[in-house]
Amino acid sequence: MQTFIKQHLFNLDFVADDNFDAIIQSIIEQPFDENSFPVVITPNVDLTVHLNKNLQILNRFQRARFILPDGAPIIWFSKILNRPLKKRLAGSDLFPLVWKAIIANHKSVFLIIPNEAVKSALAQEYSPAQFYIPPFFDATENDVETEAQKILPMLLSHQPDYVFLGLRYPKQEMLIINLHDKLKNENAKMPLFFNLGASYEFYTGLKNRAPKWMQTIGLEWLHRFLSEPKRTFKRYFYDDLYIFVLFLKEIFNK
Repeated sequence: MQTFIKQHLFNLDFVADDNFDAIIQSIIEQPFDENSFPVVITPNVDLTVHLNKNLQILNRFQRARFILPDGAPIIWFSKILNRPLKKRLAGSDLFPLVWKAIIANHKSVFLIIPNEAVKSALAQEYSPAQFYIPPFFDATENDVETEAQKILPMLLSHQPDYVFLGLRYPKQEMLIINLHDKLKNENAKMPLFFNLGASYEFYTGLKNRAPKWMQTIGLEWLHRFLSEPKRTFKRYFYDDLYIFVLFLKEIFNK
Protein backbone atom coordinates (compact mmCIF):
# COMPACT_ATOMS: atom_id res chain seq x y z
CA MET A 1 0.00 0.00 0.00
CA GLN A 2 1.27 3.45 -0.88
CA THR A 3 2.50 5.54 2.02
CA PHE A 4 1.78 9.26 2.38
CA ILE A 5 3.70 11.99 4.16
CA LYS A 6 1.61 13.25 7.07
CA GLN A 7 1.80 16.07 9.57
CA HIS A 8 0.30 15.78 13.05
CA LEU A 9 -1.72 18.90 13.78
CA PHE A 10 -4.67 19.56 16.10
CA ASN A 11 -4.71 15.85 17.07
CA LEU A 12 -5.13 14.78 13.43
CA ASP A 13 -2.66 13.29 10.94
CA PHE A 14 -3.18 15.41 7.84
CA VAL A 15 -1.90 14.23 4.46
CA ALA A 16 0.80 16.63 3.22
CA ASP A 17 0.47 16.45 -0.54
CA ASP A 18 0.05 18.99 -3.32
CA ASN A 19 -2.53 17.11 -5.43
CA PHE A 20 -5.09 14.30 -5.32
CA ASP A 21 -3.48 11.93 -7.85
CA ALA A 22 -1.97 9.37 -5.49
CA ILE A 23 -4.94 9.64 -3.12
CA ILE A 24 -7.45 8.86 -5.89
CA GLN A 25 -5.29 6.00 -7.14
CA SER A 26 -5.13 4.48 -3.67
CA ILE A 27 -8.88 4.91 -3.14
CA ILE A 28 -9.74 3.16 -6.42
CA GLU A 29 -7.16 0.39 -6.30
CA GLN A 30 -7.43 -0.41 -2.60
CA PRO A 31 -10.65 0.99 -1.14
CA PHE A 32 -10.39 -1.03 2.08
CA ASP A 33 -7.51 -0.84 4.54
CA GLU A 34 -8.00 -2.96 7.64
CA ASN A 35 -5.42 -0.91 9.54
CA SER A 36 -7.45 2.30 9.45
CA PHE A 37 -10.97 3.52 10.13
CA PRO A 38 -12.53 3.32 6.63
CA VAL A 39 -13.42 6.96 6.11
CA VAL A 40 -12.12 9.94 4.16
CA ILE A 41 -12.52 13.28 5.91
CA THR A 42 -11.50 16.78 4.85
CA PRO A 43 -11.42 18.86 8.04
CA ASN A 44 -11.69 22.62 7.74
CA VAL A 45 -11.48 24.86 10.80
CA ASP A 46 -15.08 24.09 11.76
CA LEU A 47 -14.74 20.30 11.66
CA THR A 48 -11.33 20.43 13.34
CA VAL A 49 -12.85 22.39 16.21
CA HIS A 50 -15.86 20.08 16.51
CA LEU A 51 -13.74 16.93 16.50
CA ASN A 52 -11.51 18.28 19.24
CA LYS A 53 -14.53 19.09 21.37
CA ASN A 54 -16.00 15.61 20.97
CA LEU A 55 -13.39 13.08 22.05
CA GLN A 56 -15.66 10.11 21.40
CA ILE A 57 -15.86 10.98 17.71
CA LEU A 58 -12.27 12.21 17.57
CA ASN A 59 -10.93 8.90 18.86
CA ARG A 60 -12.51 7.09 15.92
CA PHE A 61 -11.78 9.65 13.20
CA GLN A 62 -8.13 10.04 14.21
CA ARG A 63 -7.60 6.69 12.49
CA ALA A 64 -9.35 7.77 9.26
CA ARG A 65 -7.98 6.34 6.02
CA PHE A 66 -7.34 9.85 4.70
CA ILE A 67 -7.44 13.15 6.60
CA LEU A 68 -7.11 15.94 4.04
CA PRO A 69 -6.66 19.62 5.00
CA ASP A 70 -9.65 21.66 3.83
CA GLY A 71 -9.29 25.27 4.86
CA ALA A 72 -6.59 27.86 4.33
CA PRO A 73 -6.13 28.54 8.08
CA ILE A 74 -5.17 24.89 8.60
CA ILE A 75 -2.38 25.37 6.04
CA TRP A 76 -1.29 28.67 7.61
CA PHE A 77 -1.15 27.19 11.12
CA SER A 78 0.83 24.18 9.88
CA LYS A 79 3.53 26.44 8.46
CA ILE A 80 3.74 28.60 11.58
CA LEU A 81 4.16 25.43 13.64
CA ASN A 82 6.86 24.15 11.27
CA ARG A 83 4.75 21.14 10.30
CA PRO A 84 3.95 22.35 6.80
CA LEU A 85 1.06 21.03 4.76
CA LYS A 86 1.74 21.59 1.08
CA LYS A 87 -1.70 22.54 -0.13
CA ARG A 88 -5.36 22.73 0.74
CA LEU A 89 -7.07 19.49 -0.36
CA ALA A 90 -10.72 20.49 -0.19
CA GLY A 91 -13.62 18.04 -0.14
CA SER A 92 -15.34 20.11 -2.83
CA ASP A 93 -12.31 19.53 -5.09
CA LEU A 94 -12.00 15.86 -4.14
CA PHE A 95 -15.56 14.80 -4.92
CA PRO A 96 -15.58 15.54 -8.68
CA LEU A 97 -12.30 13.63 -9.09
CA VAL A 98 -13.25 10.56 -7.07
CA TRP A 99 -16.78 10.54 -8.57
CA LYS A 100 -15.39 10.47 -12.11
CA ALA A 101 -12.90 7.75 -11.12
CA ILE A 102 -15.71 5.64 -9.65
CA ILE A 103 -17.71 5.97 -12.87
CA ALA A 104 -14.71 5.19 -15.06
CA ASN A 105 -13.90 2.08 -13.02
CA HIS A 106 -17.53 0.91 -12.69
CA LYS A 107 -17.42 0.88 -8.90
CA SER A 108 -20.50 0.43 -6.74
CA VAL A 109 -21.54 3.45 -4.72
CA PHE A 110 -24.23 4.38 -2.21
CA LEU A 111 -25.04 8.02 -1.41
CA ILE A 112 -26.83 9.34 1.68
CA ILE A 113 -27.76 12.83 0.55
CA PRO A 114 -30.00 15.71 1.65
CA ASN A 115 -32.49 16.13 -1.20
CA GLU A 116 -34.03 14.87 -4.41
CA ALA A 117 -32.31 17.49 -6.57
CA VAL A 118 -28.84 16.15 -5.74
CA LYS A 119 -30.03 12.60 -6.36
CA SER A 120 -31.52 13.47 -9.75
CA ALA A 121 -28.35 15.22 -10.93
CA LEU A 122 -25.97 12.47 -9.83
CA ALA A 123 -28.21 9.64 -11.04
CA GLN A 124 -28.14 11.13 -14.54
CA GLU A 125 -24.36 10.81 -14.52
CA TYR A 126 -24.19 7.30 -13.05
CA SER A 127 -27.37 5.24 -13.10
CA PRO A 128 -25.96 2.26 -11.12
CA ALA A 129 -25.53 4.51 -8.06
CA GLN A 130 -27.87 3.84 -5.15
CA PHE A 131 -29.34 6.64 -3.04
CA TYR A 132 -31.04 7.25 0.27
CA ILE A 133 -32.56 10.59 1.32
CA PRO A 134 -33.16 10.50 5.08
CA PRO A 135 -35.96 12.46 6.70
CA PHE A 136 -34.93 15.17 9.13
CA PHE A 137 -33.53 13.64 12.29
CA ASP A 138 -31.75 14.96 15.36
CA ALA A 139 -28.17 14.18 16.27
CA THR A 140 -29.18 11.88 19.12
CA GLU A 141 -28.20 8.27 19.67
CA ASN A 142 -31.81 7.15 19.25
CA ASP A 143 -32.44 9.05 16.00
CA VAL A 144 -29.13 7.98 14.50
CA GLU A 145 -29.84 4.38 15.46
CA THR A 146 -33.26 4.59 13.78
CA GLU A 147 -31.70 5.81 10.53
CA ALA A 148 -28.89 3.26 10.72
CA GLN A 149 -31.46 0.47 11.05
CA LYS A 150 -33.07 1.68 7.81
CA ILE A 151 -29.77 2.02 5.93
CA LEU A 152 -28.07 -1.20 7.04
CA PRO A 153 -30.27 -3.57 4.94
CA MET A 154 -29.57 -1.43 1.87
CA LEU A 155 -25.82 -1.68 2.43
CA LEU A 156 -26.04 -5.42 3.02
CA SER A 157 -28.04 -5.79 -0.19
CA HIS A 158 -26.03 -3.51 -2.49
CA GLN A 159 -22.57 -4.13 -0.93
CA PRO A 160 -21.15 -0.81 -2.18
CA ASP A 161 -17.45 -0.09 -2.49
CA TYR A 162 -18.07 3.49 -1.35
CA VAL A 163 -20.62 5.30 0.79
CA PHE A 164 -20.90 9.09 0.50
CA LEU A 165 -22.64 11.17 3.15
CA GLY A 166 -23.85 14.75 2.75
CA LEU A 167 -25.33 15.57 6.16
CA ARG A 168 -24.25 18.11 8.76
CA TYR A 169 -21.99 17.55 11.75
CA PRO A 170 -22.36 15.50 13.91
CA LYS A 171 -25.08 13.47 12.19
CA GLN A 172 -22.87 12.09 9.43
CA GLU A 173 -20.03 11.28 11.83
CA MET A 174 -22.36 9.46 14.23
CA LEU A 175 -23.99 7.62 11.35
CA ILE A 176 -20.64 6.49 9.92
CA ILE A 177 -19.55 5.10 13.29
CA ASN A 178 -22.89 3.35 13.79
CA LEU A 179 -22.95 1.80 10.30
CA HIS A 180 -19.31 0.77 10.49
CA ASP A 181 -19.88 -1.10 13.74
CA LYS A 182 -23.03 -2.78 12.45
CA LEU A 183 -21.31 -3.93 9.24
CA LYS A 184 -18.37 -5.22 11.25
CA ASN A 185 -20.70 -7.18 13.55
CA GLU A 186 -22.37 -8.67 10.47
CA ASN A 187 -18.94 -9.57 9.03
CA ALA A 188 -20.17 -7.82 5.88
CA LYS A 189 -18.28 -6.07 3.11
CA MET A 190 -16.86 -2.83 4.48
CA PRO A 191 -17.14 0.22 2.21
CA LEU A 192 -14.98 3.31 2.31
CA PHE A 193 -17.05 6.16 3.74
CA PHE A 194 -16.71 9.77 2.54
CA ASN A 195 -17.66 12.57 4.90
CA LEU A 196 -17.97 15.48 2.44
CA GLY A 197 -20.79 17.74 3.64
CA ALA A 198 -22.02 20.16 0.97
CA SER A 199 -19.61 18.99 -1.77
CA TYR A 200 -22.42 17.32 -3.72
CA GLU A 201 -24.48 20.49 -3.83
CA PHE A 202 -21.49 22.47 -5.10
CA TYR A 203 -20.78 19.81 -7.72
CA THR A 204 -24.37 19.72 -8.99
CA GLY A 205 -24.65 23.52 -9.03
CA LEU A 206 -27.35 23.67 -6.36
CA LYS A 207 -25.06 25.88 -4.28
CA ASN A 208 -22.52 28.36 -5.60
CA ARG A 209 -18.95 27.95 -4.47
CA ALA A 210 -16.73 30.96 -3.84
CA PRO A 211 -14.88 32.44 -6.84
CA LYS A 212 -11.41 31.03 -7.43
CA TRP A 213 -9.67 34.18 -6.19
CA MET A 214 -11.47 33.90 -2.85
CA GLN A 215 -10.52 30.23 -2.57
CA THR A 216 -6.90 31.09 -3.38
CA ILE A 217 -6.49 33.72 -0.67
CA GLY A 218 -8.43 31.78 1.97
CA LEU A 219 -11.72 33.68 1.92
CA GLU A 220 -14.06 30.89 0.88
CA TRP A 221 -15.52 30.99 4.40
CA LEU A 222 -16.49 34.63 3.85
CA HIS A 223 -18.39 33.74 0.68
CA ARG A 224 -20.31 31.04 2.56
CA PHE A 225 -21.06 33.46 5.39
CA LEU A 226 -22.39 36.10 2.98
CA SER A 227 -24.48 33.41 1.25
CA GLU A 228 -26.01 32.10 4.51
CA PRO A 229 -25.34 34.71 7.24
CA LYS A 230 -28.01 33.59 9.71
CA ARG A 231 -26.96 29.95 9.60
CA THR A 232 -23.20 30.50 9.66
CA PHE A 233 -22.71 33.57 11.88
CA LYS A 234 -22.33 31.59 15.12
CA ARG A 235 -20.07 29.07 13.39
CA TYR A 236 -17.55 31.56 12.02
CA PHE A 237 -17.61 34.27 14.68
CA TYR A 238 -17.98 32.21 17.84
CA ASP A 239 -17.57 28.43 17.57
CA ASP A 240 -14.60 28.41 15.17
CA LEU A 241 -12.58 30.89 17.24
CA TYR A 242 -11.69 27.87 19.38
CA ILE A 243 -9.10 27.06 16.69
CA PHE A 244 -6.86 29.69 18.34
CA VAL A 245 -7.10 27.78 21.63
CA LEU A 246 -6.02 24.64 19.79
CA PHE A 247 -3.21 26.59 18.15
CA LEU A 248 -1.92 27.81 21.51
CA LYS A 249 -2.06 24.25 22.83
CA GLU A 250 0.09 23.16 19.89
CA ILE A 251 2.65 25.85 20.73
CA PHE A 252 2.78 24.92 24.43
CA ASN A 253 2.95 21.20 23.69
CA LYS A 254 5.80 21.83 21.31
